[in-house]
Amino acid sequence: MEKSESKEKKKAVLFAGTTEGRLLAGYLVSMGCETVVCVATEYGQYIMESCTVEPDAQPDAQPDAQPDAQPGMQPDAQPDIRQGRLDRAGMEALLDQVKPGMVIDATHPYAVEVTRNIRTACETRPWIRLLRCQRDKGREREDVVSVPDLGTAVSWLKHREGNILVTTGSKELASFCELKDYRQRVYARVLPSVESVQICRNLGYEGRHIIALQGPFSREMNLAMIREYDCRYLVTKDGGRAGGLEEKLDAASRAGITAVLIDRPDSGQGISLEEVKKQIKEWMDHEG
Repeated sequence: MEKSESKEKKKAVLFAGTTEGRLLAGYLVSMGCETVVCVATEYGQYIMESCTVEPDAQPDAQPDAQPDAQPGMQPDAQPDIRQGRLDRAGMEALLDQVKPGMVIDATHPYAVEVTRNIRTACETRPWIRLLRCQRDKGREREDVVSVPDLGTAVSWLKHREGNILVTTGSKELASFCELKDYRQRVYARVLPSVESVQICRNLGYEGRHIIALQGPFSREMNLAMIREYDCRYLVTKDGGRAGGLEEKLDAASRAGITAVLIDRPDSGQGISLEEVKKQIKEWMDHEG
């Protein structure tokens, strides 16, 4: 029997929720890793299931290489996608069940509690190698109002008039209810999921004030929305290049409105998508 045939298959758990998470799921599968992908929502599961292993996700693919020339490549393989919000106890139970050699945190930069719980769950399991995929921050710009947190952004907007395009997601919408006439002023751009739309409606947002679309969006699309809803302010998180931040800020600048940027929380150090891929490959190539 060949050594490669008797070698135990490596396992990884990937906590996804971002573009990077979808790319890493494809990369892990393409490397022949038995992968469990955790997503919080049904919509996240739908997006993950609709993704396939793209050619550029293949490890060290050469332009003229044939598919069967890729060691460990399994085109028909799919990750085990599990949907549901997990607290720390739930994460610990999952890790004890799967027993992965690697855990990758590719959740959103603002998902501080989730990242903390992942780190804590892994700390008591020394056999696990934990990687945190952290997307690059957007570049500093003088035409942007930067605030440390959501509360400060809302307080700043209380003293100003005009419509607001809010692109921070459905979870943060409750804070904007503090604004006078928020039902008329705020236009909420959220994911096109039943859960997100229901959150909007429960808070009193209705009709045109709920924009349920999947991003990221081009500068032109952002600009069209700003003009369509006659917005004077755009509120966003720092989702970096992968989250379409520059396109949002460019659109706001071109429209002559004010962009309000909520700074990232301090959730620890991470590494880039490419560095995560590099470390995955090294781990997969290692015999132990």
